[in-house]
Amino acid sequence: MRPFAASTLILFAVTSQAFAAETVVDRTDRFAAPNGQLGAGITFTGEPKARAYAELAFTRAAASDDALGASVESHVNGLNLLLGGAYRVLPALEIEAMLPIAWAQYGTSLSYGGQSQSTSDGGFAVLNLHIGVNYLRAERPWRLKVGGALEWGPWTNNFGQTAVTAALATHAAYGGEHLGLWAPETFSIVAPARFEYGERLVVSGDAQLGLHFPTGGGDSELTIQLAPGVGYYATDVVLVGLRMPFTWIPTESGSNSTFFAIEPYGRFDLGTIFLDTSLVLNIDEPYGFAFDSGKFWALHFGGGATF
Repeated sequence: MRPFAASTLILFAVTSQAFAAETVVDRTDRFAAPNGQLGAGITFTGEPKARAYAELAFTRAAASDDALGASVESHVNGLNLLLGGAYRVLPALEIEAMLPIAWAQYGTSLSYGGQSQSTSDGGFAVLNLHIGVNYLRAERPWRLKVGGALEWGPWTNNFGQTAVTAALATHAAYGGEHLGLWAPETFSIVAPARFEYGERLVVSGDAQLGLHFPTGGGDSELTIQLAPGVGYYATDVVLVGLRMPFTWIPTESGSNSTFFAIEPYGRFDLGTIFLDTSLVLNIDEPYGFAFDSGKFWALHFGGGATF
């Protein structure tokens, strides 16, 4: 055999082996979720494991108006820390808990004739505790997570303006999703689910049905959440994708009955640790369009670990 032909054959064999190794990488052993609360950190290999995660979201809305020589500026800045964890009591069953802690700062300033006056306020609020159970299943090439949970914070009774603003900013930071986590003086029963199909290219769908009962009086609410999405493993450790969360509150009317956002995201898997980031852009009223005057956008950073 000629040297050139032999080297070509060797190169073809090595390339074929490398390609074969890449094509058999099994990504169905884990959820391709963008963050811990949606399922990042859940795996289907080894013994039942615990996982913990946290996510910090920064949101902002600002507006400016000029009239009769006067300028009025207003803004809302919000920070939300979502702490969560889960424990696999069985290979197909986990218990999960989440607790959001919110901070908001808001203010206005008035400028007229070279004079200016401003006011501001801010503070923290501990919002509703989530305790639930998730059923997990995976059959190549699909994965399923479906569960039920209670969400309530008795300490949210008699919230002041600062705490209510913190809850409102947090709701906007998540594109109108998960009302039961943020709404003060509300007891919620929710049924979240996530379905994924695929390995390197993953098509996903998040859904949640929620019943919300005000503890301080008022009408009960029903929420229906849907969030189609797609993710792609650029490498075995880098996941990028896009979600489109949509929430409908059929018991409400007008602009407060629907919320729609788009959420590009990235996740990085480092062994048993993952890091994630996303940008939530509210599209419609009342929180969107993001970056318009008085409307909300949010930047999220998070991460977690499996034990």
